[in-house]
Amino acid sequence: MNYSLGNEDSSLEFNLLAPNASAVLTVAGSGSRFLPLLAKKPRKIICVDLSQEQLFVSQLRVESLRAFTREEYCAFWGYPPVSMSQEQRQRAFSTLGLSEKARSYFARLFQDNNWNSTLYSGNWEKTFKILSKVNRFITGKRAARLFECKTLEAQTEYLETQFPRKAWHLVLLILGNALVFDSLLYKGHFPKKNNGLSYLDFYSTAFDRLFRNTLARDNFFLQLAFFGQIKYPSGNTIECQPEIYAPAKNALQEVEVKYVNGDILDAANSLSEKVDFVSLSDVPSYLDDKAEKTFLQKLTPCLAKNALIVSRSYLKIPKHVDASGYEKLNDHYQDLIRSEKVGVYNIDIY
Repeated sequence: MNYSLGNEDSSLEFNLLAPNASAVLTVAGSGSRFLPLLAKKPRKIICVDLSQEQLFVSQLRVESLRAFTREEYCAFWGYPPVSMSQEQRQRAFSTLGLSEKARSYFARLFQDNNWNSTLYSGNWEKTFKILSKVNRFITGKRAARLFECKTLEAQTEYLETQFPRKAWHLVLLILGNALVFDSLLYKGHFPKKNNGLSYLDFYSTAFDRLFRNTLARDNFFLQLAFFGQIKYPSGNTIECQPEIYAPAKNALQEVEVKYVNGDILDAANSLSEKVDFVSLSDVPSYLDDKAEKTFLQKLTPCLAKNALIVSRSYLKIPKHVDASGYEKLNDHYQDLIRSEKVGVYNIDIY
């Protein structure tokens, strides 16, 4: 399992998706990236992933949303402030309407974890457990005070006057490079950078933008980077918010959720229906040179009129994309893009 919590802020897609869409095509990931979209009550969500394990964790999220209250959902997954006991989690798991394969997979995972939370069991989340320890060792308690700020104004003053800037840059210099991420996480598949920046400049710019535009204690990604976990409930991913959880749960009575094991571009070509919204995650960063130029055209046959596509890229930005027939809408959504809480992605909206 690569992702158990998630590495994207789905508030972007949530705010872009129009209510009552006909069909949504999305990369599944941890499930957290599409679960909030249920609150917009599309007729159907088609979740696609190359990893069967990511489809299992997506199914676990959907079925726990269906079965639990918001408080039970957060406690089952291990979001703060309250986590279920091992016995409570085991009993709750037994009530979920999972497929046989998903149930078997998670029964083993939970047993191996002594029925503790699996929120940080993904390879990506485990990597940030390690990186955050190095961060805390170098930056110490002074940097952790960032999360005591309760307004952007207080946070800005703290960053300008008390934040250990030199120690933080040392953290980025040591950890923010291909060698570290390749050895800990990507195993030879780390995206080849083509953005023209050094790794230090890239990560410094990305984090400075996050520090300016988002409150650290409300940001799950910044909490992972400094603590290896979410400590402050205000940073929980957005499906945990009452105003999203309740309508998402209610929508499951009518919305069809379909799981497809495969490549999202191939899946798009095999659909028998038109989709109104496509959430590609950072798939374009991992395409070869030919495929990255044509991915939009490969999606075209499955798109309804005025469909929206949200595409992220990480370090490797697609060049010379054939966007004929598409309108790039980034300028219309700058506020949404700027407030995205991970900050390392180049985001394109078509």
